[in-house]
Amino acid sequence: MQVDPSIFKAYDIRGIVGVTLTEETARAVGRVLGSMALEAGVDTFAVGRDGRLSGPALARALMEGVADTGIRVVDVGAVPTPALY
Repeated sequence: MQVDPSIFKAYDIRGIVGVTLTEETARAVGRVLGSMALEAGVDTFAVGRDGRLSGPALARALMEGVADTGIRVVDVGAVPTPALY
């Protein structure tokens, strides 16, 4: 799958929902992040999201991708944006 590189920002991932940022994209990014975490010896990964309507579906897809790698995923739910950094 091709992931649009423009979604990767300095401190987060942002895109146009349904165009450059889809559930499929989030799942793929989750697999990569999970693989990187495994290589670094990390066994637990926390995922938070902001309050946008697209947040729950994108977070779920990201968590599925991370979990596919064997990493334990903790869903911290909707949190204030500064908590995500």
